[in-house]
Amino acid sequence: MIGRWLMNKVLDPLPVWLQLILVLAVFSPIAWNYTFAAKDAAFVFHNHVDRPIHDVNLNGKWIGGAAAHDGNGPGTSGGAICCGKLDSGEVELTWTVSVTQSQYDVGLRKQSKRLLVEIPERPNDELYLHVHIFADDSVKFFWSESTRSNYQIEQSKDAFVNVFEKSN
Repeated sequence: MIGRWLMNKVLDPLPVWLQLILVLAVFSPIAWNYTFAAKDAAFVFHNHVDRPIHDVNLNGKWIGGAAAHDGNGPGTSGGAICCGKLDSGEVELTWTVSVTQSQYDVGLRKQSKRLLVEIPERPNDELYLHVHIFADDSVKFFWSESTRSNYQIEQSKDAFVNVFEKSN
């Protein structure tokens, strides 16, 4: 109500052409940025290691962490972390591998890891960068339109085929 009163007090005395210019001046940069600027990426981290992984950073941007992988399914995920600008090319990936209580009891301790990795080219409509870390410290990246990674989809298909073939 106050906003409408204020807009009427400011815009009513102005000619229509000047009102139009003011509205365009305010909304044009927003439309330009939304249409032509580089879109931010959301990050989804997948842990394929039997130890918890936390403090995962991609070029200094925190992208999450996840519980230990139990060996079933396509890896545990820490959910989606939004948003950051990211270009394709070489980036630094750092993470900390932690321990569960039983792993701590047998002498394992947390370790910090660091890799220089290549980010794949980003397709136009894909928002989510999936980061998969495996037990041998190898890393795979996938772009996706959803929080489901291409790797998860392929793993699910393979698991379905294996189960289906074994049951027949």
